[in-house]
Amino acid sequence: MQVICLMILLLVEFGKGESDVDVLLELKKGIQKDPSGKVLVSWDSKSLAPDGCPDNWYGVSCSKGSVTSITLNDLGLVGEFDFLVMAGLKMLRNLSIPNNHFTGTITEQVGSIGKLEQLKYLDLRSNGFTGDVMHLLSQLGSVVNVDLSCNQFIGSLDLGLGNSSFVSAIECFNISHNSLDGELFSHDGMPYFDSLQVFDASSNRFVGKVPSFNFIVSLQILRLGSNHLSGSLPEALLQESSMVLSELDLSLNQLEGPVGSITSVTLKNLNLSSNKLSGPLPAKVGHCAVVDLSNNLLSGNLSRIQNWGNYVEVIELSSNSLTGSFPIQTSQFLRLTSFKVSNNSLGGVLPPVLGTYPEIKTIDFSLNQLNGFLLPSLFNSTRLTDLNLSYNNFTGPIPLQPFPNLPFEGSVQNLSLASLDLSHNSLTGLLPPEIGYFHSMAHLDLSNNHFEGGIPDVLPGGLTIFNVSYNDLSGVVPENLRRFPDSSFHPGNSLLTFPSVPSSPTNVPSTSSRGHRSHMKSAMKAALIAGLVGGASIIVLVAIMICYRTHQQGSKSYSLKGDGERKGTQQEIPSCPAHHKNVDPSTSCTSPHDRTPSSQLGSAHQLRETSSVEERPKDLGLPESTRKNEGLSSPMSLISDNPDSLKVCSPDKLAGDLYLFDGSLVFTAEELSCAPAEVIGRSCHGTLYKAVLESDHVIVVKWLREGIAIGKKEFAREAKKLGNIKHPNLVSLQGYYWGPKEHEKLILSHYINAPCLAFYLHETDRRTLPPLSVGERFKVAVDVARCLNYLHNERAIPHGNLKSTNILIETPGLNALLTDYSLHRLMTPVGTADQVLNAGALGYRPPEFASTSKPCPSLKSDVYAFGVILLELLTGRSSAEIISGNSGVVDLTEWVTSLAAENHSIECFDKLILGAQNLDDMLLVALRCILPASDRPDMKTVFEDLSSIVLESVTTG
Repeated sequence: MQVICLMILLLVEFGKGESDVDVLLELKKGIQKDPSGKVLVSWDSKSLAPDGCPDNWYGVSCSKGSVTSITLNDLGLVGEFDFLVMAGLKMLRNLSIPNNHFTGTITEQVGSIGKLEQLKYLDLRSNGFTGDVMHLLSQLGSVVNVDLSCNQFIGSLDLGLGNSSFVSAIECFNISHNSLDGELFSHDGMPYFDSLQVFDASSNRFVGKVPSFNFIVSLQILRLGSNHLSGSLPEALLQESSMVLSELDLSLNQLEGPVGSITSVTLKNLNLSSNKLSGPLPAKVGHCAVVDLSNNLLSGNLSRIQNWGNYVEVIELSSNSLTGSFPIQTSQFLRLTSFKVSNNSLGGVLPPVLGTYPEIKTIDFSLNQLNGFLLPSLFNSTRLTDLNLSYNNFTGPIPLQPFPNLPFEGSVQNLSLASLDLSHNSLTGLLPPEIGYFHSMAHLDLSNNHFEGGIPDVLPGGLTIFNVSYNDLSGVVPENLRRFPDSSFHPGNSLLTFPSVPSSPTNVPSTSSRGHRSHMKSAMKAALIAGLVGGASIIVLVAIMICYRTHQQGSKSYSLKGDGERKGTQQEIPSCPAHHKNVDPSTSCTSPHDRTPSSQLGSAHQLRETSSVEERPKDLGLPESTRKNEGLSSPMSLISDNPDSLKVCSPDKLAGDLYLFDGSLVFTAEELSCAPAEVIGRSCHGTLYKAVLESDHVIVVKWLREGIAIGKKEFAREAKKLGNIKHPNLVSLQGYYWGPKEHEKLILSHYINAPCLAFYLHETDRRTLPPLSVGERFKVAVDVARCLNYLHNERAIPHGNLKSTNILIETPGLNALLTDYSLHRLMTPVGTADQVLNAGALGYRPPEFASTSKPCPSLKSDVYAFGVILLELLTGRSSAEIISGNSGVVDLTEWVTSLAAENHSIECFDKLILGAQNLDDMLLVALRCILPASDRPDMKTVFEDLSSIVLESVTTG
């Protein structure tokens, strides 16, 4: 009898070991791809230890015949993970399979996990699991650590209906980056978590108020950012109490109300950014090391930070409505490393105390109204790495003087400044050669100032971004900087040249050029004179032909009286072109041409009186519709030669009111009237000019079509609102002109010398523009989404005219800039209707507009248009392209949707990026954007999803 019992026990033990191996082999069957080969090779049924344990199976731990741990982290495994077979692993304590590509739907089969009574650690993050999260959580027992982040789980979080042992035992709980919704803990209120230390539910779709978490005394980290939470900020989370909370993240929600004083002595990291919080800054921040209140509606004086104490390491207050000046006296801020207060309304000068913070590394005070001189101490710092003071009113020189006891050619190890942006100020003087001391500098932007003299030839050799355009520099570009494009030096700097380019912007000799020519050989002089005479003769002949043509065309052109008065009729050009190559390329698709004063904004007859001889710039990739008119001498002839001309008239002089929104550039209406200009595009709004002011600053003038502008008072109010909108991915309005006549309405903005996205995607000549890589396309998508998220959630306005020709791509960083934003707010219903009609012709109009008598741009229509742009990025095709498909002729959205429905989405991707990772993820985002309006996500969700995709591509690439 004893022998029989012993045999039975041995059989049970053997069967138990075999059962665990069988479970693992079943799991192996679901693995379709194993890039490393570690699992498929090592999980061999023949490799068993004497006790029945798997022998050297990768990621498997076993004891006495029972598997206790499965760890398959970061292997890129692809396949279906079968939770049903997991019930056989009775002694399993750890299941960790993060950062793979496992799929599987959590339904009733997950009940098998409830049989794993020894399970303590469950990590499923960054896979593709789906299903209701409560199907899983309700079955878990006394698990200590659960990470379900970065999957596709749905449902609400109602732990009151779940397993009480789970609620009592859980210590770290992460369900971030899923699609959970509803209110947090809505059934029985806040569960009584006995041991919870970390709770991360960020990047979901939770609504309602933020729970107070009052009775969770062990909670240290609480992250609820990127949801749709509303209401006020729970004061208990910020106050000194029995809680030991050290990190609180409620960013990217819809919280309102004030931020009271923070008295908690345990709270170290506080992130309340991107909400709707209002009122003054908190008077105290307790022991916080990181305080991020950016992108809110906070107002009042910045001086309240003077009592924030010496625990603070990071202060982030950008994009609020703070006023006043920097306090002259503050805490010593002994630990402060980053100080960002950009995009506010701060004035006054920089306080000297700013240069005394011993650990400061990053300062960003851009987009304010600061003035006065720069602080020398900022440039002597041995800690500071990033300094951004752009878009202010600073004056004077860069205060860099020779450092004592530091030989210029020697190694300066202690100066660490890597990024310096002083653009868009009123700085003067020479560029100091001492900039060469900063050997770590990679980013230097001094554009839009009044610097003079030459560029030092000792600037740091490691520069990757460099811009000195819109200054008054002269001489020759140093050899080590010639790798940068012409846009880094021009427009502006008319006397600054590359060695192969004449030193004067025109062929008319300047004083300096005459001195140079005195050394030329007489034969060269004769050749030059002959060339000038011949060129002048050609110009005269062309002028005669134009005059003759103008006289012959009669009703198709203008005739001018001697006093400049117009008479004759006007015709119209097509107001809303139906193809991207005919769309306004100015602030939409800017020409990369240099200054070409071939025409003026003043009367057209003045143009024919100019005697200067100028060489036309070379063609750098303008669309054919723009290039074909380059030889014409006047914008008036461009309009009159077209039988369908827009109703845009050029006055003899601008005698109305000119309004400029900031002090970075000042000029008069008369100066604008006399500014040399050229037509660079037309749109349904009117005609666009590239105008060059006397200061060599280049601006874009949008001359509105007659009858589309709203009344003066409303126009002024709305234009000022638009002019106050600033964002790194937005070309802001600079001002407007309101003339005495109906057709004299002008909108002014900065000229950006950059091609538009449509050129990159649809141009066939790759010698002009290289194709965008998949990483670059992702960057453009995120840049545009970031800007739209700002417009929608911080400014509560739609762009309204989103298309690939209104997205400029700045080099070398490929920074995306949106133009023509919210112009519908300046338009009559007729003007808005034309804009919507244009969007429809180009493929960007959402389907719901077809059933609306008076469609108007909205946040939802922006999301649709952005989805179309994502499709353009993925396919390389134009939004207006008509494609032959199986079901006949379809447009871009129909074509892609059809292929995706048939699981043939790979056929729609641009062959230049085919095979790249995350294309399907980006396509899913695009397809959600073009769903019916009620099902479309908001821009905040889209931006977060794209950011996650890009982050994943970076970490896995």
